[in-house]
Amino acid sequence: MPEESIFNIENLKAELESAEWDDDPENPDLLSRQVYLGTVFNLYPSGKFYTPWANSNVTEAEALKDEEWRERAESELEAIHASLVNGEGDPCDLFVAQYRDKEETEEECTA
Repeated sequence: MPEESIFNIENLKAELESAEWDDDPENPDLLSRQVYLGTVFNLYPSGKFYTPWANSNVTEAEALKDEEWRERAESELEAIHASLVNGEGDPCDLFVAQYRDKEETEEECTA
């Protein structure tokens, strides 16, 4: 029996398409748009936030399930050319993000 999808990809695609493209804060040559998904506390199987250097609150089995979830999520998001990103101000927040070159937008405007 196939695993149930993590996301409703069609809904996410529609939400992304209605989001505004903004300058990407990490790369001046890119534009990005994002849709908020929720926090790691309500999305990850463990419901926990941890880092590689501070992880005493999570078992190895929980961390493995979280990693598997994230890999499945990334795989599903590839279908709409998007990725899963943590929040800039709060790494507990998770967003779906799409990126494009600024040059593409400038060429579209002059065409």
